[in-house]
Parts: sequence; C-alpha cells; structure tokens
Amino acid sequence: MSVTRDGKQLEALVAFVEKALLPEGFEVRANERVYNDEGAQIAELDVEIRGRIGSTNISWLIECRDRPGDGPAPGAWIEQLVGRRTRFGFNKVTAVSTTGFAGGAVEFALSQGIELREVKALEPEAFENWLMIRSIVSSQSESVLRHATVLIDEGEDQDHFRALGEALTNATTAGDLLRSSKTGTRGTLDAAFLAAVNAAKLFDGVEPNGPPKSIRLTVTYDNDDDHFVVETRLGPVRVRSIVFDGDLRQTENLIPLSITAEYRHQVLEYGQRYTLRHVHYCSSR
Repeated sequence: MSVTRDGKQLEALVAFVEKALLPEGFEVRANERVYNDEGAQIAELDVEIRGRIGSTNISWLIECRDRPGDGPAPGAWIEQLVGRRTRFGFNKVTAVSTTGFAGGAVEFALSQGIELREVKALEPEAFENWLMIRSIVSSQSESVLRHATVLIDEGEDQDHFRALGEALTNATTAGDLLRSSKTGTRGTLDAAFLAAVNAAKLFDGVEPNGPPKSIRLTVTYDNDDDHFVVETRLGPVRVRSIVFDGDLRQTENLIPLSITAEYRHQVLEYGQRYTLRHVHYCSSR
C-alpha cells in the first residue's frame, strides 16, 4: 500500500496534532480562504489557530510545504511568511516542511521570530524497515476486587464495632463507603484497591493476555492527617488497614499503523543546529 503525498495531507496532519495538544477553547481551522472587499480570494491559510490565554488573544498561523522534488525550503518562503504575519496580524507564525530548511532560511527565520518544524511522513512499509514494527500496542490494566476486610483500632468499643459491621453489611464494593479525612471526598473499596495496586506496582508482574493473577494485599493507613474513615450511625470510624483480595489482569491489542509522522522543532543557537523530537503515531481505520 502506498500513501500519496500532497500538501493537503500534511496540513491535515499538522492540524490534527495541534488540535490534540492544545487546551480547550482553541479553534483550529485548515485551508482557510481570505477574501478582499470585492470578494476576490487573496490568500489561503494552511492552518489557523485562535484562542485566548489569560487576557491575551492568540492568533497563530502554520504554513506547510510538501515539495519533495524541490529540496529544502528556501529563505524566500520564509520572507513570504513574514509578510503574511504583518498583513493578517498574526502574533505567531510557524513554517512546517517535509524536506527541511536551507541554511539561509534557518538563519533568517531565527532573526524574524518564525518557528521552524520538520515533518517526515512514512508509509507503513518504510516504517516497518525503520523500527521493525507495523503496529503499536494498546495496553489496558484491570483490577477486580473480590473481598475486602476493613480493620479499625482494637481499642474501639463494641458499639462502634457493631456500627461498623452494619455499615459494611449495608454497603457494596461499588458504594462510596470510604471518606478521606484530608479532602472529605468519598471513594469506593474498588478505587482504594486499584490505588494500592498502582502504588505497589503490582501490574508489572502480570502476564499480558494471560490468566488473572490473584493477590492479597494489606494496606495500612497510619497517617494521622490523611487516612480513611467509614461513616456509621455513631459517626465516623477511622480505618487503620484494609486487607484486599482480588485479581489483576493485563490485556494488549495491536493497532495497525497507516501513517507515522515525525514532528520536530528546529532551533539555531550559537551557530549550532539542535532538534527537539516529538513523535506522533496516527492510525486510520
């Protein structure tokens, strides 16, 4: 299978990545056409991003260049982007190229405050030869609580023991039985079990797609400022420890890759060229 390379695919990829990374409230638009007062088109903006940070409105233009036969992007293209920034009032402009940038283009972009990024788009076959894989792994961890024993201070009187027993009898593992003494938030025994498993890193020893691993885990809550209590008819009763009995399971699924992109920031500093690499895996159905 081959992937046809054209500018629209690059623009769509960049728009997808930025939309995934930006916080809520930002708008990402691709292939935005600009018209003059007479209705004639005067420009087409590849990717336009607008939003607000604090009291500042952000207007960001990303222009894309996918011309494998023309070599590195030249300085003349960067000059055009400087002009677009001035004409349309953008406070940030980024240039994205699939063929890198000529030395003069890098130096000029740095002097004008134009950010440079490079994208490499690879077909699945090429990616397989590079990292010897054709898919990425999706992992999921699952904990199932079968039984929990809640222990309180031995010095509590029998009335509080009976009140706790009533609360436990009337509750289920899915009920919000536990309350945090620190935050006041309520939680389930299931959630407490999962938190204890993660803290002890017990999923590390579970075989992916294998049989469930049965465990017994005793957790002591001895922090006077941060522990659990159980609400009873006699008021809150402090939890000293919980004995959890449950099962852990790991599942893994392979997701085939259609396109993999390498998204890189390029910087020039003290005459040296440094690259900060961001790898994004994009799969299509």
